[in-house]
This record gives sequence, C-alpha cells and structure tokens, in this order.
Amino acid sequence: MFFWLLLCLSAGFASAADFDESMPLDQYQWIGSHNSYKRALPDTAYQFLRLQSVHKANQLNYSHLSLDEQLSLGLRQLEIDVVNDPNGNQYQHVELASRFNEDWLSVHEAAQLAKPGFKVMHIPHVDVMTHCITLKACLKELTVWSDSHPEHFPIVIMMNAKETQPDFLNSKKPTPFDEAAFASLDEAIQNSLQDRLVSPDDIRGNAHSLQRVITNKGWPSVNDLRGKFIFLFDGNDSQRERYTQGQNNLKGRAMFASFEPGHPSAAIMIRNNPIEQQQDIRQLVESGYLVRTRADANLSASHEQKALQRDAAFRSGAQMISTDFYPQSPQAKRSNYSVHFEQGRLIRTNPISD
Repeated sequence: MFFWLLLCLSAGFASAADFDESMPLDQYQWIGSHNSYKRALPDTAYQFLRLQSVHKANQLNYSHLSLDEQLSLGLRQLEIDVVNDPNGNQYQHVELASRFNEDWLSVHEAAQLAKPGFKVMHIPHVDVMTHCITLKACLKELTVWSDSHPEHFPIVIMMNAKETQPDFLNSKKPTPFDEAAFASLDEAIQNSLQDRLVSPDDIRGNAHSLQRVITNKGWPSVNDLRGKFIFLFDGNDSQRERYTQGQNNLKGRAMFASFEPGHPSAAIMIRNNPIEQQQDIRQLVESGYLVRTRADANLSASHEQKALQRDAAFRSGAQMISTDFYPQSPQAKRSNYSVHFEQGRLIRTNPISD
C-alpha cells in the first residue's frame, strides 16, 4: 500500500507540480493508455483467436487497471470505444462465450448490456471484458474521480465509434452511428461532464475558425484547464462527416475531431507512428496543434524495438503519448518494461518548448 501511494504521488500528482502552470496546454507532454477500459480476454477466447491468427491474438492479449486507478497513477489521456445499441438486447449474450458454453459476464453486466444505450467494448461478441460495461458507467467513474481531485491536470478522452465486427460471427452487426446517434453520444458526454467539459465552442469563442484560434492565439493555460476534460473523436472520414453534419466548425459538439491541418476545425491530430511520422508530428506541434501518438503498438516487439518507438514519441513533441506499458500496468509487471519520463514522471514540459 505504501508503495502504491508513493508511486501515485511521484508519478502523478507531483509530475506537474514543478512546472509553470501558466504555460499553455500544448507545452506539456503526458502519458496515456490505449483502449483504457479493457480487461483481459478469457483464455478460451484467446486460444480460439490463436487458431485464426497467432499475431492478432497476441495483439489482443493485454489489459488495464480500472479508469480511476489509471488516473490516480497520473495518466491524463484515456481511450474509450463505444457501440451504438439504441434498442438494447444486442450484446448481453456474448456469441463467443456461448460457443464454449461459458458465462463471461456477471449478472449485473448482462443486465446493463440488455438496456438501450451506448456500450463499451473492443470487439463485439469477442473482446468484451471491460471495467465499465456502459458509457454511462465509464463517464460516472471519470466524474467521481474528478470530483475527488478537482485541481487535476486536464484529461483528454479519445472516443472511437465501433461499427464492425469479425466475419466469423453470426450475431447481428453493430448498429451504425447516424447523425441522431452522434447527437445522443454528445448529449451523454455533456450531461455527465457538464462544466468539466471543454468543448470546441469553448476554445473557438466568437471566431469562425477553431484552427486559426489554435495556431494564432494558442491553447489555454493548464491553470485555466485544471479539473477539465477534453474529448477527441477518433473517427474515419465517413464518421467525421456524420458527426459534423457537413459543417466545418464543430459548433455545438461535445468532442473535437481529428481533421487535417488547415481544416477550419483542426485542433487535435492523431499520428500513431512516431518513427515514420516524426517530422510531421514535430511540424504540427510547432504550429500549435495537440497531437496524440503511440509509444508502442506491437505487443510482440522486443524491449529494444518498443524503446525505439517510445523514444521517437518522446522526441517528436507529441503531447499525448499512449501506451499499454505505463507503470503498474499488467503488461509492465509481466515484462519488466514500462513507459514513463525521467524520474518516473508521467507529465513533463514538452521538449520542443524547452
């Protein structure tokens, strides 16, 4: 217990305390996690997937601490995947579990999945074990933690809208996200976060272009954003078109979205390969954008290979660096390899701004 408290203090709460808190948000780097809600695959699922593809099965062989535990460690970027289940009764019977005559879900989880609403999972009917089975539960966990730590460094939540599932399944395919579904998703976020949410409108103000505000005026200071959340929608072209309803300014939306540089709503970018996209990331950061990248992607890579990508991510200046190997994560404990800055920190001044 003492070690856990010491780690939280050194890696999380103390990590931003030495910095000039009047600096803009983009002048920091912070560690986050990938598919942050995920619990481990049941062994039968893992063995079944290995028969399909050893590599793909290994890529799914990871898990995380609960969201509030990750936040208490000091992580300040999390990722949540949602499926659209407006009518309910689509996910409480997990097809892969049924094939093996197993019950993967608790009675409470199955009951929650039977209700209408957004559900949280990685792969429908396959990789479904999560720390918070519904979006409502995940958002509640975030807000409860935030209420207990009201001066926390701003937290970025990346959202993915899942619309596909493996072809080997017989279950009904996920319901697509239409404009009404995205409006409901925004409403769920806004109702849960309330004044903790920093929206595109908040940053843009009275200007016509969010991109111009970001590249000319810049981001607010950490002082002004303490206790706040920023949501980033990581969607494909079709999903972004549906989310913005053909508009260019994200007016009224709860989430930022990853547009290309120069787009009127461009503010936060996703560039997941810091080795191949090193210069691109650096140029984006120098222009004032926030960028999310990954310190690791191949779970089968050697420590040396992972370290190359980690170091490239650190050098790139990308503010948000996502990993499956943050300190105390199941992967870090299993492999004796972890991703953090100097002295175990999970937040530091951005080297590009030094």
